[in-house]
Amino acid sequence: MFDKAAFRNALGSFVTGVTIVTTRDASGHPVGLTANSFNSVSLDPPMVLWSLSLDSGNLAAFRDAQSWAVHVLASGQQAMSDRFARRGADKFAGLEVTDGPEGAPLIEGCAARFGCCARFEYEGGDHAIFLGEVVDFGRSEADPLIYHGGRYGRVMPPTREELDPQDHAQLVASGLLRESGGKWILTGQGEAQLALLQRIARDSPG
Repeated sequence: MFDKAAFRNALGSFVTGVTIVTTRDASGHPVGLTANSFNSVSLDPPMVLWSLSLDSGNLAAFRDAQSWAVHVLASGQQAMSDRFARRGADKFAGLEVTDGPEGAPLIEGCAARFGCCARFEYEGGDHAIFLGEVVDFGRSEADPLIYHGGRYGRVMPPTREELDPQDHAQLVASGLLRESGGKWILTGQGEAQLALLQRIARDSPG
């Protein structure tokens, strides 16, 4: 017999981003949910996909929608992810709701956003797979929120042991290091990351 729990745990070994997908229902009310099934499909035309359980109470809204938007959450938006993951709650309560150019509700502060026109829907087992053409997108410099093994995480820079001592390009590209007066110095972001790593090392047992 196929072990569904073991299969789910194995899938959890794959690190994903965390998204909120939004649309409006037939009455014009905003609808949104947390999903980590997002993936790119094509650059020409630009297309993305995501999937939704067939027993979701939001399924009809997305099946009828002409447009929807995928918001890639930033590392500081775990609370927003938790809010939109709850069933039955008014997820937009207290939020100022405006729409993006494609007509789907917009979530502020995300790492990236993809506004899409709905193009195709397929059924794959117990999920519906939605494929859309990207008609508007944007990104910020914020680090993304990530999900692995049933827990949230965030992107960390490589350790000193993982870097070539003569190669500072990765740290510069990450915004953690800059050159000044012929010397390499940490940026504000680099100092914050160093302080975090030092605190983790200090608090770790052993």
